[in-house]
Amino acid sequence: MNILIYSYIFIMGLVFGSFFNVVGIRVPSKETLLGRSHCPNCNKQLGVVELIPVVGYLLLRGKCKECQSPISIKYPIIELITGVLFLVSFIILRENMVEYILIVVFISLLIIVTVSDLYYQIIPDIILLIFFPIILGLRLYNPIDLWFDGLLGGLLGFIFMYLIALYGKKRFKKEALGGGDIKLYFIIGIVLGYQTVFLSLLFGSLIAIIYSMIFGRKTGYLPFVPFIAIGSILAYFLGNSILEWYVTILS
Repeated sequence: MNILIYSYIFIMGLVFGSFFNVVGIRVPSKETLLGRSHCPNCNKQLGVVELIPVVGYLLLRGKCKECQSPISIKYPIIELITGVLFLVSFIILRENMVEYILIVVFISLLIIVTVSDLYYQIIPDIILLIFFPIILGLRLYNPIDLWFDGLLGGLLGFIFMYLIALYGKKRFKKEALGGGDIKLYFIIGIVLGYQTVFLSLLFGSLIAIIYSMIFGRKTGYLPFVPFIAIGSILAYFLGNSILEWYVTILS
């Protein structure tokens, strides 16, 4: 029975991941979400089989059936990541379904804004406005510890990122952080709470530095939202254990 449940959740994650690709790409360009997916090069609409998450990409061998232009590998990667995160979250949180729903909504937000940042270097305000009341309501209904933990985490995350942006603008005479990143961190803080919200930024920054060192990305725009997303997921699942370990060492 567990295998069936796990398979269902993973497949649903793949399906939602495919939809999140569409949302993340179409919303910033103000394109309707109702139209069928199509090749961005020749605009050929995808068939039913081609729309199957991951499988469609493999069957097409990463190329459009009509014009043979390459299809970005980002599509199946996003689908797989979403499926894995939905499944792992369920395995860990299955005893607390409200918290599971919260983290699924949170993961959905992070995936969508990651896609938008990868393609357009922006975080659409409309996406944040849609997810904010849902996440806030779920966190208030199911608080981390005290009822105000999420609100305090959101406030601290927002203020900290705002100060970083302000310092960066004065120091480098240009925008160091986008407004979308700052607003996103308010929502991240609501989910993580005040104790681990800063760990997400630490993890994200370290991963971004390692990525830059390995791939030699020293100039140009480096999308930071994907690293924020990774850091936030790590902080959510590992943050408390790391803090407890750190306190144990100090005591």
